[in-house]
Amino acid sequence: MKQTKTQKMKGFTLVELLVVIAIIAVLAGIATPLILRAQKAGARTEALNNAKAIAGGLVSFKSDRGAYPCGYTRDALESDGFDNLPPGTDANAYLAQLIVTDVIDSEGYFYAAGVKGATKGDDIKGTPDKLLARGENCFAYIMTENEEPLNDVSSITPLVIAAIKTGGENPTFDPSPYADKYVYGAVDGSGKVGDVGKNGEAKSKGRDSLFQSGTDSLFGDEIPVIKVPTGL
Repeated sequence: MKQTKTQKMKGFTLVELLVVIAIIAVLAGIATPLILRAQKAGARTEALNNAKAIAGGLVSFKSDRGAYPCGYTRDALESDGFDNLPPGTDANAYLAQLIVTDVIDSEGYFYAAGVKGATKGDDIKGTPDKLLARGENCFAYIMTENEEPLNDVSSITPLVIAAIKTGGENPTFDPSPYADKYVYGAVDGSGKVGDVGKNGEAKSKGRDSLFQSGTDSLFGDEIPVIKVPTGL
């Protein structure tokens, strides 16, 4: 009796199945890092665009108010009737001044994708506990000693930066969100990308670090102090 074509067909053997599974595993191993890199590149681009927007807002604020956000610009705003500014001296408290003056109209610009603890702003701004609340700002804000605002030294002097790990005079950065990169908004309103070193430092071409003092410092004779975001 003749066998039909259907009767001649066989299923996969165990060996053949194992080979297929092994090939799929190899392909997945190749694809996963590529996907992760693409995701981090996309997150970095979004953070870079927001850093540029904030830097542009800071430049406009300084033009209007005579200085970047600081204690005395806060006092002036409160004298003008703005009573919803967050308390304290962290990045959120200072950068919120851009929102109350409508220099920046949405909390969404302060979001940096990939940063641990970050949440997109809900644009509820009426009270100090809601305006740029915990997690809604992901960018560190750069000042000088004694809560003084920066003076413009170079067109590429950083004003805001992400993704910060520790602040102060010797800040470190988390290399995870942006594939060993950091992003910042500069005095000229541009966005910049740099490398995070093995110890978490922000590397800068021609310098020991982005925040070095002395020769070739981007801050002149001033010592930069990095104000970290609330809750990050």
